[in-house]
Amino acid sequence: MTARPAPLEDGAVTKHTARLWKYHPVPLDEPEPFPEYRSSCREHPGGTILAAQVRGKKHKHEGQNSDDWYAEAAAGNLLFAAVSDGAGSRKFSRIGARESCRAAVAFLSQAFETLWKERPELSGHIARSFDDPQCKEAFRVMAETVQQSVRAAQEAVEAAFRSRSEVSAYEAALGRPLELEDFSATLLVTAVIPAGPEGTLTAACQIGDGMIALLDTKAPFETAVKLLGSADSGIFSGETEFLTSPRMKSLDALQRRTKISRGHSDRLLLMTDGVADDYFPYETELCRLYCDLTANGVLTEASGHAGEGAKTLPEPLSYPWVNDQTVLVPLHYARRILEHTGGTLKDLWNAREILRRARQDLPGQLALDTPEARLLRWLDNYVERGSFDDRTLTVIMIKEG
Repeated sequence: MTARPAPLEDGAVTKHTARLWKYHPVPLDEPEPFPEYRSSCREHPGGTILAAQVRGKKHKHEGQNSDDWYAEAAAGNLLFAAVSDGAGSRKFSRIGARESCRAAVAFLSQAFETLWKERPELSGHIARSFDDPQCKEAFRVMAETVQQSVRAAQEAVEAAFRSRSEVSAYEAALGRPLELEDFSATLLVTAVIPAGPEGTLTAACQIGDGMIALLDTKAPFETAVKLLGSADSGIFSGETEFLTSPRMKSLDALQRRTKISRGHSDRLLLMTDGVADDYFPYETELCRLYCDLTANGVLTEASGHAGEGAKTLPEPLSYPWVNDQTVLVPLHYARRILEHTGGTLKDLWNAREILRRARQDLPGQLALDTPEARLLRWLDNYVERGSFDDRTLTVIMIKEG
């Protein structure tokens, strides 16, 4: 009997497939083409919001638009952010993603600014004991406001559909009349609110896949991650719920998808499934995401234990850039560092000096002198087996006190 060949290791597969991807530019002959890249880094009184989105390898290969979008805003020391991923089977879902994000954060910014003027006592009530009736009422108001932002996003998507339904270019692109479902998209939205000595109150609502999570970089590995969402599937396994679904009109549906947390965390992560799927299970692997970001200079303020760690580190891995196969992009991977050191992810979490030293091995990346450029470069080039979707990641660096 002929022996079966040994299965290829992930490294061999990714090395082979990395050169198979082709690059085709964003199609400009479609209505409302999306940019291939977006990024931003804005400082606010309540913290810094760093975000980026990139067109995925599959969409580059097939010459299609990206479906992702993000938006962020602030009102004083309150921070708001949203990310969305348009349904891949719907040609204009990207418009739904964009309009929903814009509407949600605009609503939150205005609503909380009004709340803080009309009911200034709420900012103090959210820091009271959990069993205090005034604290419970304040939490209820925070949750309802986030849910109302989702309603505002739904209305914005419906308005976007109505304004385009009689425009011939959209019908011509589809070969049929435009439908509301053509704007189907997920929506992950959050509000970050200072809670005095109790840290920060975070209210979040998630419709569809992706992930929202708090990360405390000063906490032990076992308690560093707190999830504020779940990948929401429909009535059939693998079916994603979207903002345009009739079921999402129900207040009960929004309430079940809303989570509130109060405590001391210094990072909030929002991501579409193009990133989230690469870091599952989230309870531990989001620590790996933080390690990857720090090792590649995206986040430079790694805190926590600073043990000496390994004396040597593996060389960065270099894969060809999809946009130009002659360009090799070196990146560090936490998994590769762990293979080299023989340690665990917990060991790496407790020895941040390794991540700081890894960052020093990437002078080309550090020459990109803005955090958003580093995040964009990393998002566009990190390689994970089976990962080819659009990628969007927002990191809120929370400033307490």
